[in-house]
Amino acid sequence: MAEITDLQTTEEGRQYEKDIMMVLQAEKKDYPSYFGGMKVASGVEFPVWSPIDESIRFGIFQEPEEGIMVEAVSAAVKAQREWAATPVEERVKCFEMVLKVLVARRSFYAAAVTVSSGMVREDAYAEVDRLIEVIEGALSDAAGMGRKRPVGVWAILSAHNSPFASPVGHAVCAMIAGNTVIMNPSKYCPVPVYMFYDLCEKYGLPGGVLNLVVDRKDSSTEELANDMRVTGIVASGSGERLEDLMFLQVDDELSFINEIKGMNPALVYRPSDMKAAVRDIISSAFAYSGQRIHSCSKVIITQDDQKKFMEVLSEYMKDLVIGDPVDDTTFSGPLISEKAGKRFAELAMENLPYTVAKAAPVLDAPGRNYVSPIVVSGLDDENDLNYMDSGLPILNVKVVPTLDDAFDEIQDTECGQSAGLFTKDPRVVERFNDEVDVPQRYVNTSSRGLHVADSAVLSNFLA
Repeated sequence: MAEITDLQTTEEGRQYEKDIMMVLQAEKKDYPSYFGGMKVASGVEFPVWSPIDESIRFGIFQEPEEGIMVEAVSAAVKAQREWAATPVEERVKCFEMVLKVLVARRSFYAAAVTVSSGMVREDAYAEVDRLIEVIEGALSDAAGMGRKRPVGVWAILSAHNSPFASPVGHAVCAMIAGNTVIMNPSKYCPVPVYMFYDLCEKYGLPGGVLNLVVDRKDSSTEELANDMRVTGIVASGSGERLEDLMFLQVDDELSFINEIKGMNPALVYRPSDMKAAVRDIISSAFAYSGQRIHSCSKVIITQDDQKKFMEVLSEYMKDLVIGDPVDDTTFSGPLISEKAGKRFAELAMENLPYTVAKAAPVLDAPGRNYVSPIVVSGLDDENDLNYMDSGLPILNVKVVPTLDDAFDEIQDTECGQSAGLFTKDPRVVERFNDEVDVPQRYVNTSSRGLHVADSAVLSNFLA
């Protein structure tokens, strides 16, 4: 990636390419923990590099010392009363300036998301655009808060699945509402959140209102979530660090916003255009290498649709291009880490007898985290891929006898944030809308267009 030439075919693409080079050529930094407006170093350092290529290093991060999360919460508690008493008009001013910068430098921040996470241009721009929408909505709603009051201190725990829009969108809403925040982003791509912190600091956000700790060992996440002074938690993304939060013993007074990724299943039943349905399912499943919060990892079809669906699916899979996400001919880039790549390889080998389609091999990849998405079918009933999301580009096709069986299957699936339907039958659409209880639904389209940070609205951070 160090010598990018002529990868883009539009003016927007060429600007994006220039901004990619700006990100790559930026001065490497030291990234401390932040709390109470102070930079806190531990002396125990670790590097963070781009999933695109390990030669792309962002700088040195500081492993938090034991007790830092306690101090971060203390700083947030100390700042909260004065921040809540600050007139809402003054709170809004900080984020009006942040919004102006995001709008003016949209391409630069999209480039930073790509380099940090491995997202292709379309998905990186979507991250920035969604964040802009969330902040605009929060600023618009600020005047109508009425007598509602902030909750207190919010912990925002996030993964790589949405490295910018979800964590930052929730943080902005919480702070405009008068809360203070501790952000604990992904150890694999924390840079977008640090960029946001820099903007807040530049435009006058008081110390302690926003606090930031990234932890290579993830040991401080549980400490933050279990701190009784935290009155609200946002959990956004996938992985054990976040999924374990679902088992926390919490009282009724703790506000919890769940944006944890699930299987996001899709049901296919006599679609009007099977090619279009398969194209949208592949987009739903394999955009951002299956790592999006709304990535689909399970498709349910009836036996009547099986033959045609599989034929079309196999043809489309052959054309997927996995590679450098900066190139606008690339469909999807790398997994977030070599660890994720290793896990994919293990699952692919274990399920080789059930693999029915596979994308073309990845050629000349700079790392082991570039993988070819696979489709499996006919899994044994006890196989975890029937019930648990892998967060990887593996799509399980579950074939059932009838439509009723398909609805039973989707009801027994851990959906997560969304579920989809592909059909030409309006009665099936009506049944889907009535029976499938998920935050977001998509019908005859890709889940790629669904919004992250759907719960990032001002009212969710007020009592």
